[in-house]
Amino acid sequence: MTHDFPIYDPNTYLIFKISMLVLMLLVLLIISAAPAI
Repeated sequence: MTHDFPIYDPNTYLIFKISMLVLMLLVLLIISAAPAI
């Protein structure tokens, strides 16, 4: 595979959306678990 994945590829977009969702949930979990700063 010598070419980069296009950003408009459905599979790449789906993986990007899922990773962003997991990242947001992780950030919310850290914020809720951490004391109020």
